[in-house]
This record gives sequence, C-alpha cells and structure tokens, in this order.
Amino acid sequence: CSDTACKQVSAVVVPGVDVPNAFTPQSGDVNNKIFVKGFGISKMKFIIWNRWGQKVFETNDKNIGWDGKFHGTLQPMDVYAYTLDVEFFDGKKVTRKGDITLIR
Repeated sequence: CSDTACKQVSAVVVPGVDVPNAFTPQSGDVNNKIFVKGFGISKMKFIIWNRWGQKVFETNDKNIGWDGKFHGTLQPMDVYAYTLDVEFFDGKKVTRKGDITLIR
C-alpha cells in the first residue's frame, strides 16, 4: 500500500556571519587561510591590520581569504585586528570587530 501527502512548509532563514579567531597559514590543512563565513551575504568589506595599524589584507569577496602574507611576505605569528562590514540580502547591516591569531 502506498500513499502520498503534500504539505506546504515555510522556512525562515536567518542571515549570519562569523570570522574564525585563528588560522595556520602554510599548514596544508583547511585552516591555511582565514575566510569570512556566512549565509545571506550581499556585500561585505573585510580588512585586517597588524599591531602597528598597517593594513595587511582587504577583500570584498567572501571566497577570497587571507593567506598570512603581505606583499608576498609571510607575516609573523601574532594577533591581528579586523573589521568586517556586511550587508545581507534582506538589507540588514552588521559591523564586526575582533582579532585573529596567526599561528605558525
């Protein structure tokens, strides 16, 4: 005996964003670049600075991550500051500030 039932289901999808707090460049594993993680991102601006306030990375594309280099030179193990400005598909805007630890 077989039967079919159909029911309309509504899904509420909440946009979100996150930045990992550490990465291990040149390690050969999945953590060798730092990426913005998220869902529903329409626009973004991700900037990373070193301890002296020098901008070492900037992107507007969540698929482009920082590999721990600045002008082709590997940066030292340290804590780096970031700012992230995101606009989601629903028009909501979020600004995040934090730090990322580069581990060798």
